[in-house]
Amino acid sequence: MAPPSLVARLLSSADDLLELKGRSAAYRRRAVSTAYYAVFHALAKLCAEALLPDAKRDDDTYSRIYRALDHGPLKNTFLQSPLKDHPVIKVFGPIVVLLQTERHRADYSPPDKDMFALSEVEELIRQAKFVVGELDRLNKVDRRLLATSLLFKERKS
Repeated sequence: MAPPSLVARLLSSADDLLELKGRSAAYRRRAVSTAYYAVFHALAKLCAEALLPDAKRDDDTYSRIYRALDHGPLKNTFLQSPLKDHPVIKVFGPIVVLLQTERHRADYSPPDKDMFALSEVEELIRQAKFVVGELDRLNKVDRRLLATSLLFKERKS
């Protein structure tokens, strides 16, 4: 049996944060951030594997593609064509946007013990797991579309 992936471990860590210290606002915020990063790493892995299916993970080109995914344009890319119109991606794209928005709130807002209710964090983690599952189910063509859309900006004429 293969060891758990980084993505699986991040999702498990988000669950653990709630299970261990769910009453703590800091741990709830950390769980939200960790759930988003699980999705982000799943997307980075998808991009690298879609564009370099035969590359090994320690290959420099694999690493360059993996690291090319940028948080900034991620949100807008999911809200624009062709991703917002894709029959499968349009289902989970808005969830990625929501997770990123909530990660920003969790990581950069001033202390607020009531920022995230436990049930809200549980739902965000559930949604992150859903997105990861949907990414795993994408076919080769859809993976390539997602990777190229996320990594390469469209030039306007």
